[in-house]
Amino acid sequence: MTVPFWGCKEHALINANVSPANDTVGVHSMYLGCVTHTYFDRDVVTSDTNNAVNIFQAIGTFADSFFGTTANSTYFQINNPNLGAPSFDTAYHFDSAFLILPYAGYTYGDTSDKTIKQSFQVFPLASTMSYSTLFYPNSLHPIDYGNPLSDVVTVDMSKITDSMSVGGRNYAPALRMKLKLQPLMTKINAALAASQNAENKSQTFIDAFKGICVRPADTRTYRKSLPYVRLNGASIYNEAGIILHYHRKDDLDTVIEYYFGSGNCGHYNEIVNSYARYPVNKLYTSTQANDSIVAIQNMPGSSIDVIIPHIDSIPKNVLINKVELQISLIPSLNNTKYDLPKVLFVKGVGNGTYPVGVAAGAQYDIEDSKPLTYLTTYANSTIIDGTAHSIGSLGITTYTIGLPREYMASLSAQNNVLHLQVRGSRIYYGAYRMLAAGGNFSDFKYRAKLFVVYSSLK
Repeated sequence: MTVPFWGCKEHALINANVSPANDTVGVHSMYLGCVTHTYFDRDVVTSDTNNAVNIFQAIGTFADSFFGTTANSTYFQINNPNLGAPSFDTAYHFDSAFLILPYAGYTYGDTSDKTIKQSFQVFPLASTMSYSTLFYPNSLHPIDYGNPLSDVVTVDMSKITDSMSVGGRNYAPALRMKLKLQPLMTKINAALAASQNAENKSQTFIDAFKGICVRPADTRTYRKSLPYVRLNGASIYNEAGIILHYHRKDDLDTVIEYYFGSGNCGHYNEIVNSYARYPVNKLYTSTQANDSIVAIQNMPGSSIDVIIPHIDSIPKNVLINKVELQISLIPSLNNTKYDLPKVLFVKGVGNGTYPVGVAAGAQYDIEDSKPLTYLTTYANSTIIDGTAHSIGSLGITTYTIGLPREYMASLSAQNNVLHLQVRGSRIYYGAYRMLAAGGNFSDFKYRAKLFVVYSSLK
């Protein structure tokens, strides 16, 4: 297999912040060819407990005519706000209960269709979840299907962005699903009793209640848009949880919230993908030496394997100004109803020799993703970037991923091949998509390639 590289001998004007100072006689650029393939990447943890970010979960079914279908369910646990309470006062009358899932502010897919509905049902978990366990999109956790906590609830997707009205007061948009009191109170009272005299009352309640699953009511029917909800928040109706309404005789309504807490409640997003009968599967199963078309989605989904041979084709003893992987959108193959990726991310793949200590085939963080303490202007976002740009006068949309430090580290180690994997974000699991030009695309202007800018010394 031969992978070409293309050199540009003429001088190229580059931005001053990547150009050497006054010790050069010329600035040159070179394009190195890439070998590209698309693969399905589900290696994303959907139970991330990073309290610094919002916990967004996809719920419902979704169909994409090219990338296939997904069925998405959310699993999470809840806290008891009244630790140590053995049970509710027998004088209380329980009026109703609702599950609240705040809207994340984003729906993926065809949001122009105002007739789309999604149907959900709430179930208790059959075994507790460990807060420290890593869950993936295809993780399986037992559900108590025999005792559903709700009937089927159908939601009009055109109204999901409307504010939620409770007792004459408006709150931020959320899914509000009515729960069945009898099975719910059986679960709550059992968890209260178990935790009353426990040493760790909070954890005992969580383990005894076990948790909740909200899943599509019908996984045989797929919709054209997919909503996202947010689990974590800071107040009632602004975080995922169960709202219980009760009162004593002649008293006003009392509300108690059993809420999701990102600091101690387990959670994850189950995402079941099916693509065997869809066009994207031809990309996954391609036997071509170098594919002409590649695909990217947010994880879990399509990602790109990129091999760049002959990286030492650059002249010796030069200064590296810029190194960026360029991946360009193919306009004719992308549907405007589907959002393009906001940013692309990159990982390196070890070959057993480089980097030292990384096994062959194992992923590693490239040098450019590591903090640089000695040069604050080299912020990760400045170097790696990963966002879309309009390149050249033709207005081609190209995602650029800067990796000069990884390139130079590889050269220094006498490693002649860079092996990378490019993927979408894990925020909004499975959303966004694009079809891009691979390393063997017919038009060089679009073709995936490594762009290197260097300066020769005096």
